[in-house]
Amino acid sequence: MLDSFEILTTSGVVLWSKSYAPTSPSIINSLITNVFIEERTLPGAGIADDISASNNPPYKHDQHTLKWTTVKELGLIFVVSICLPLSSSSTF
Repeated sequence: MLDSFEILTTSGVVLWSKSYAPTSPSIINSLITNVFIEERTLPGAGIADDISASNNPPYKHDQHTLKWTTVKELGLIFVVSICLPLSSSSTF
């Protein structure tokens, strides 16, 4: 189930956010810190290039899975948060 959709600037400012379920801001903060500031992504997933969200590895934080993509020309990051049960083995 879709929990939230966020549009951020590459500097980390949230421009737009829509939540469909209660989500903690720490989930997005963790993504920004670990993926964009400290650049902890899987090999082959460049954050500097405009690539499809399907090519970016999902970021997992607690029971949430986040998918993201960037638009370098506009300096934007689009993030989708989905809450998966801990016992679930499904992927999206």
